[in-house]
Amino acid sequence: MSPDYLELAADVTRKAKKRGADECDCFIEAGTELTIKVRSGEVESIERASFAGMGIRFFLKKSLGFGFTTDFSPSSIDGLIDRSRAFAETSTPDPDSGVPEFGPIDEVDLEINDPVIKEIPLSEKTEMALACEKAAYGQDKRIKYTYGTSYSDVQGTVILARSGSDPIHYDATHFDLTCVPVAEQKGERRMGIWLTSERFLSDLESPAAVGAKAAQRAIAMMGAKTVPTQKASVVFDSRAGGQVVAEIFQALDGENILRGMSFLKGRQGKKVGSNRATFVDDGRIPRRTGSRPFDAEGFPTRRTLAIDKGTVKSYFYDSRSARKSGTESTGNARRGFSSIPEIGANNFYLIPGKESRDDVIGTVKKGVLVTNLLGFGVNVTTGDYSRGAEGLWIEDGKISHPVDGITVAGNLLDMLGGIQAVASDLRFFGRMGSPTFVIDEMTIAGG
Repeated sequence: MSPDYLELAADVTRKAKKRGADECDCFIEAGTELTIKVRSGEVESIERASFAGMGIRFFLKKSLGFGFTTDFSPSSIDGLIDRSRAFAETSTPDPDSGVPEFGPIDEVDLEINDPVIKEIPLSEKTEMALACEKAAYGQDKRIKYTYGTSYSDVQGTVILARSGSDPIHYDATHFDLTCVPVAEQKGERRMGIWLTSERFLSDLESPAAVGAKAAQRAIAMMGAKTVPTQKASVVFDSRAGGQVVAEIFQALDGENILRGMSFLKGRQGKKVGSNRATFVDDGRIPRRTGSRPFDAEGFPTRRTLAIDKGTVKSYFYDSRSARKSGTESTGNARRGFSSIPEIGANNFYLIPGKESRDDVIGTVKKGVLVTNLLGFGVNVTTGDYSRGAEGLWIEDGKISHPVDGITVAGNLLDMLGGIQAVASDLRFFGRMGSPTFVIDEMTIAGG
């Protein structure tokens, strides 16, 4: 990180104060990113880029003016401050707005910055992508081609300054490896996908494992057919389950609660799910992709127990929604340099159980193991849930055959209450984590 950026951020807040800001903050993101794409054993593209951007919030009599720029020249920054003040002068005052004081940040190494990113040569990173695709082809002769395999990494710095305080910052890295092969036989084509995403390169699944799993998921869907419409158990694997977990987070978003746009509004302290439904957000898990020492407003991140054995314990807040709700921020503010803070997850996940994935599937008499969710059909305000899906049919605890052309439907409140088994295979996809879990009954609409 350039020390010049720290001084620049502090200088911007000083200038904003001189130009009349009651409160102000400056948020800077800067870093480098690399993306390598390969297809059919050949390198398709290599893209390298540097990025740097600044956003400022200018508060005047509780009115917010916001602006951002990627041009750090003095004249550009002066213009940015002037524009932000002009916006503040014309915007509607909000008594709950403002820049919070920075709290003390624990000096704990969250291990979110991998120094090896600068040491690994481009050729080695390229070979990872090529080896991943090769492993997919080698898994089964029915893998005929791929939609591509990609490796990417990012190294960046986040800097936050507010008037009257020293700037705070952290450095972080992020690595991804993704493979999307296609199986083909007798005119039938099935796509598979698998990915791994980590803060440290050494924590990524091996290229061979990623390619093999992606291919296996494609092959497993060969010969898929629909099933009659019925009510049965639905098992979400860790990848599909992560998407359900994301919907639960939205229902716990304090801003959605304030707006009446969540089926969990008014349910704090009330039982809404089974004893197996425990959800946590934790920004302090070492090496996790959502971990960070402080949020986008300078609050220290923390572990927040949101739902404990089915009982709602906490919603999630940034400073504005917390003030409006008469509580404190949970350290869940997120932003990029081109946006103002909003509520977002750190590492939000369903607490895993102790049984293996196979043992959990073995408890299901009849139902579907969902491995892929399709389309959109979730209303967080009412809890109504309806998604296209594909996966594997289960009979008497055993995988029977692949299924597609189905829709799984219910209500998120009923789904929370219906969680009857949770496996031990917790896996994170981005900032959402889920193990395999079973919902006792949903409507499965098929042919």
